[in-house]
Amino acid sequence: MKVSQNWLKSLVEIDTTPDDLSEKLSIGGFEVESLVDCSENVRGIVLGKVLSVVKHENSDKLSICIVDIGSSNPLQIICGAKNVKQNIYVYVATIGTHLSATNLTIKKSEIRGVSSEGMICSLEELGIEDTSEGIAIIDEVIALKHKLGTSAAKLLDLNDYIYDLAITANRPDGMSVVGIAREISALLETKLNIPELQINYKVNVYKNFNLCSDAITTNCLYSITNIDSVNGKESSPGWLRDRLDKSGIKSINLLVDITNYILLEQGQPLHAFDKDKLSNLIGRKVSYEDFSVRKANNNESLLCLNGENYKLNKNITIIACDDKPVAIAGVIGGLETAVNEDTSSIYLEGAVFNPVTIRKSSKEIGVRTESSSRYEKGISYKNTLDSVSRAINILEKFFNIPNPIINTSTELDFKKILIPLRRERINKVLGPIVIRNENYDINSKLEKRYLTDIEITEKLKLIGCTLNIKEYGWDVEIIPNRSQDLLREIDLIEEIARLIGYDMFDLNLPNPIKPGKLSSSQIALRQLKTGLTVNGFNEVLSYSLVPEKNNNLIKISNPLLLETSCLRDNMWQEHIKICNHNIKSGQDYCWIFEVGNIFHKKPDFSQEEILNGAIYGNNKFEQWLGSNKDNNMTYYEARGKLKEALLILNLKIEDKPTDTIDFLHPGRSSRLFTEGNEVGYFGEIHPNLIINKIVLKKIYLFSLKISSILKASTRKNKWITVYKQFPTVPKMERDINFIFNKKYVVSEIISQIRKSGKKLLEDVNLIDVYDDDSFGKEFISYTFRLSYRDYEKTLLDSEIGFLHDSIVEIIEKKFSTKLRD
Repeated sequence: MKVSQNWLKSLVEIDTTPDDLSEKLSIGGFEVESLVDCSENVRGIVLGKVLSVVKHENSDKLSICIVDIGSSNPLQIICGAKNVKQNIYVYVATIGTHLSATNLTIKKSEIRGVSSEGMICSLEELGIEDTSEGIAIIDEVIALKHKLGTSAAKLLDLNDYIYDLAITANRPDGMSVVGIAREISALLETKLNIPELQINYKVNVYKNFNLCSDAITTNCLYSITNIDSVNGKESSPGWLRDRLDKSGIKSINLLVDITNYILLEQGQPLHAFDKDKLSNLIGRKVSYEDFSVRKANNNESLLCLNGENYKLNKNITIIACDDKPVAIAGVIGGLETAVNEDTSSIYLEGAVFNPVTIRKSSKEIGVRTESSSRYEKGISYKNTLDSVSRAINILEKFFNIPNPIINTSTELDFKKILIPLRRERINKVLGPIVIRNENYDINSKLEKRYLTDIEITEKLKLIGCTLNIKEYGWDVEIIPNRSQDLLREIDLIEEIARLIGYDMFDLNLPNPIKPGKLSSSQIALRQLKTGLTVNGFNEVLSYSLVPEKNNNLIKISNPLLLETSCLRDNMWQEHIKICNHNIKSGQDYCWIFEVGNIFHKKPDFSQEEILNGAIYGNNKFEQWLGSNKDNNMTYYEARGKLKEALLILNLKIEDKPTDTIDFLHPGRSSRLFTEGNEVGYFGEIHPNLIINKIVLKKIYLFSLKISSILKASTRKNKWITVYKQFPTVPKMERDINFIFNKKYVVSEIISQIRKSGKKLLEDVNLIDVYDDDSFGKEFISYTFRLSYRDYEKTLLDSEIGFLHDSIVEIIEKKFSTKLRD
């Protein structure tokens, strides 16, 4: 939102510098993104009078001009403009002046043997116009009102500053000059001079408008006013063009400019339709009853003011006349019914639409206008009819308008809405203010007190509130243009604090301050990430929004792009992309993991936090051990890396083979269990994905349910370290080697050995796997190391012989196997 300081000064007293005001506005919530000094481009440019013009002897195109700029001696300036002549008033750039538009610094120079002491400028060279033919000649009537040598900034009304404000969504009042002026009045505590309506016009409440219920909801309104005896050829006065130009809006003609002026001044968008064009469009004389607001049909289109022909659909809300589209509601008008030089009568539209419908329409056509940005933030319908009346007031200064009638869909509700404001609540939320004397130093004792009733009421009155005294405090009535953001008691308290100054209040920290700490689950999750990291994994972060691939994904209601229109239901697909990217970049390995949420559509919408990861290739730091080996890891090597990373949680995770995970190898994948519950999976990528080039190399994927892992690892018996006495007697170890059918899982075999070993069997470990064709394709050799120990005495070989033979016998019977020779 750009606004001129001169315009603001017509509405509010400003008794501070532009820089200071910018700081106060920024602290108050209206951030000033830039402050532009309008006179900067014309510094050093003064009013001059050409006393004489003589042709240059050495040039056919140059003239030697003697120019009076009010100094003791006239200047001699060489000028090449065709329109330079004697006794005209011009803009003169004196020596040392820098012209930003042409990036030229004026110096005393010699042109073909004749000295030149300045430059006579065109408006293009001053940066005021895009193109100019010849130098600028100042109207004699204007020039005679000023002394020669007067700054061009004064003649061009450029002694002004432009504030470019960033208006947040919760302060729609900042989208109007009146709203900004009211804010400045509150911040500076100066007098406000809001323009009052000179004439109030007759209002006709017409209940039969055909209005879309989505667009015109509660606290919305549609009005249309017939205004005759106007002239589209009438140009806007200088003051109006100046204010529009400094706000970044191009002047078109008086009729359009007034609608834009009200948009800026009041924050209320208006639109003018050409009455005769509307009549031609519908084939008869148009009436206010012909206007309607509806959803567009899929087969409709509209040529708009920007020259674009938009194809409409049901997501777009339009203004229709006799059911024919004439504008996209709240966004942009139609070119076919636009005001031009031939306009003699108009229909002036003033409305408040549901912000949601405007946002949808704007998004559908890809256009955001000054009008739509205000509707999207939300404006009060109680200001609409006054804004229409204000526009007609200005029109009546230029045209003799016969008794206009404002036709509106809604009768304004003037019932006061009061917000109770409790004195006790203000003191509790804000606390006391700190009084610092002029002689205050760090050792001085601070004086503290709560806000007085006078301070509270004065600050709220500055933003236009009316207060009724009550026993508990006040009942506060809010002005319409603040009704969008001042809704609750706490909103009023925030305004009081903002206007008093947050730095004025005492620090009120909890006493004593209790230090926070991590829960067991949070510590376990950090340990899990640390375990993966120290074992060579890199943590990644992928986007949780994905394109729509199937009906199992949860769609979001307002996607920015089709590529980010749904919530992901897995992470492994993104991790494959990361691995592929690294493979294409020539990386020998890629070990990654991510902790994040996935989202399930069935049976009900839900989200689940998981640890997902991928393993490709051998870590380069280990390759010195076997640099000539195949870079691909075996299933057991990859699974071992995950096991090492998870050791930090002291969890026993059991693998059970599976062939039901469609994106994993049916013979090299397993589901992971702990405490009897499934907690995830591990496996090699399915060969078909490599054949179809979806995956470029052999990759191992794993996934763990965070909630299940953390719950199991933080149980009291595992989370709290229990210290045991170190054994004082040696253990005895025996190795056994069996040939098993491959259908048996190692974990089942180990479990059976533990059951059979009773108390003396301390530990069982798989130490070797051997696969050979001599065993047959269905068989494989496993070697286990059994550790025996009696904590009270040293075992003899005879004491474990019977137990060891018993274990071998049980295994042979249970798994139909035999000891390997």
